[in-house]
Amino acid sequence: MDPLDRVPCVSPLQTGTVELMERSGCSWPEAFRDARKMYCLGRAAHDLAGLEGVRVPFDVTTEASVLGARTGREGVDRQPSIAMTALKDMEGLDRLEIIEPASGQATRAVLTAVDLLSSRMEGVPVICGIVAPFMLACQMLGVEQTLMNIVKDPMFVHMLVRKAERFDQMYVVAVIDAGADVVTMIDATATGDILSVQQYEEYALPYESMMALRSRFGGARSVLHICGDTSRLIPSIKGSGASGLSVDQCMDLAAVKKVLDGEMALIGNVSPTASLLFGTPVKVEKESLACLHSGVNVLSPGCGLAPRTPTENIMAMVRTVKGL
Repeated sequence: MDPLDRVPCVSPLQTGTVELMERSGCSWPEAFRDARKMYCLGRAAHDLAGLEGVRVPFDVTTEASVLGARTGREGVDRQPSIAMTALKDMEGLDRLEIIEPASGQATRAVLTAVDLLSSRMEGVPVICGIVAPFMLACQMLGVEQTLMNIVKDPMFVHMLVRKAERFDQMYVVAVIDAGADVVTMIDATATGDILSVQQYEEYALPYESMMALRSRFGGARSVLHICGDTSRLIPSIKGSGASGLSVDQCMDLAAVKKVLDGEMALIGNVSPTASLLFGTPVKVEKESLACLHSGVNVLSPGCGLAPRTPTENIMAMVRTVKGL
C-alpha cells in the first residue's frame, strides 16, 4: 500500500446522525434493517459530512438479534438495545443455533449494504462493524450474569464465547466477501473498567485475535475498539494482531502510542460528546489538532457519533486534517 500524504479522518464506529438522516431521506429505525436505507445513510457521512470512509451498520444489536435476543426501543435518535437476552443458562446454550449470517434478516441487510457501498463508491474504504465474541456473549446472556459466571462457572462462559466466535468468524468472511475493506471489532464490555488484565487475556483477547487473523486472511484490515479506560490492557491488546486500535476519548493518546510502539495504527479520539455533540467547530478543530499532535494515525471520534451531532462539527474534524 502506498504511504499516505496525511492523516485521514474516518470513523470506525457508527456515523448516523439526525441531520444526515434528514438530508439523505434515509432514517432510523428503517436504516437499521433496510439494506438500501442503510447504504444511503452510510454514504451520507462521506457525501454530506466529508468523512473519508463509509461505515455500516448503525447499532450493536445486529448479531445478537439474529441469534435470538429481542431488541427494541429504537427511534429516529435512539439505537436499538437488548430487551431480552437469548439465553439464561447452560440448557439455553445447548439449544442455541449458530446460523449462517446470510440467513439472518439483520445481518443479511448489512451484507447487502456493504455490497452496495463497495460497488458504488470506488476508492472509498468500506468499514463494517462486528460485535466481538466476548461482548456478543454478554449480550446473549446479560453482562451481569456473564461476569458472575466468570467467577462461578468459567467453563460455561468459555463455551458461550466460543459459540459467539463461531458466528463472528463466519460473519467476518461474509462481510469481506461482500466488499468490506475494514472490519471494526467492537468489544465494549472487554474494557479495563470491567475486566482485569488476566480476565481480558482469557475471555476476550484470544477471540479478538482470531477475528483479526480471519480479516487478514480475507485481505481486509481490522480495527479493535474497546470503550472506557483500557490503559492496563494496552500491552496485551498490542498482541491482538489487529491493524489498528480505536481508543475512547478518556485515553491519553501519547501514552497509548508509546506502548503500541508502532505495532498498531492509533485511531482516535475526538470527544463525541464534549466536542462533536455539544461543542463548536472551533472546539472540534482545537481537539482534533491536539489528537494529531499526539501522533494519531487516523483521526476519528472516540466512540460512535451521537445522533444529534451537528454536521458542521463533523466537517470541522475533516477540515482539520485537510488543512495541515
